[in-house]
Amino acid sequence: MAVSENAPAVEAEIIQDEEIIDLKEYFGDAYEEPEKEKRIVTFFKGILGALIGSLPGMIVWVVLGKYRIRAAIVGFFLAAGAVKGYSVFTRKNKLHVITGVFICTAIIVGTVYFAQRLTLSWLMTDSFEETIRVMRMDVTQQIKEENPEVPDSVIQSYIDFRLNSTYGFTKGDFSDCFIHFHRILGKLHMTKAYYGDLIQSYISAAMGAASLMKNAVQKRVRF
Repeated sequence: MAVSENAPAVEAEIIQDEEIIDLKEYFGDAYEEPEKEKRIVTFFKGILGALIGSLPGMIVWVVLGKYRIRAAIVGFFLAAGAVKGYSVFTRKNKLHVITGVFICTAIIVGTVYFAQRLTLSWLMTDSFEETIRVMRMDVTQQIKEENPEVPDSVIQSYIDFRLNSTYGFTKGDFSDCFIHFHRILGKLHMTKAYYGDLIQSYISAAMGAASLMKNAVQKRVRF
């Protein structure tokens, strides 16, 4: 009696298997395409998750940097947040561990660089806007004392020319400092100091990611 009750279920499984075989024969390679699309979606979800996870740490980094507070622990949490965000967003469909390490590393490197550049550009803005304002007043006064008949527009054009030839901008606002960031570092002879500081930031961020990535690698396949 038990055998007869199980018979319909067994027959249903056989029919389902035959239908799958027929689909594979009919569609060929196209039958596997949905699984490939799922991996691609998971890949981009991993990138999004790592970005969102690193965002709180990056915001804290920039805000503290604005007040000239250097905290290595922020880089630690930024990196840990990126790894955790990636893990959460790829929980349902895991990617290979090498793919995960690649995504998290790329996001951490990019966000640390971006946070550092934002912070220094912000600090540069405070300095340059005031410096340029004072310089315009001093140069205008000096030229007026020597040649009172020189129009103000000519003086300002001369100052703009000097600023453009030296730094690439005339205002010194945030967008100027961010766009011409490396040029400013070179003119101020701060390039080596900047990269030294950036390396230290990467080290602190690596410490944050290392523990989580180590656990993933120990599992050998996925995280």
